[in-house]
Amino acid sequence: MTLSAKYLVLADAAPRAFLFDHEQHWLGEVIEDDGFVVDRLMDRAIACAVPRPDMLAAIVPPPSPAFPVRCFALSDA
Repeated sequence: MTLSAKYLVLADAAPRAFLFDHEQHWLGEVIEDDGFVVDRLMDRAIACAVPRPDMLAAIVPPPSPAFPVRCFALSDA
C-alpha cells in the first residue's frame, strides 16, 4: 500500500509538522533536525484552511491554542 500525504499542518511556536492523507486521516509527524523535509514539502504546498477541524484531534499532544495552526495542501507533482 502506498500512503500519499495531501495536507501538511504546522503547529506550535517551534513548528511541529504533521501529514494527513486526502481523507484527512493522520499519517504521521515529520521528525527532523534541519528542516530539510518540511522545506521540500513546502516547495509543493499551497496555504489552505484546515479541511476538517476535528482531524487535529489525532495530534498528541494537541497543538497549543496560543499559536495558530497553519495548513497547506500538497500538490501531487
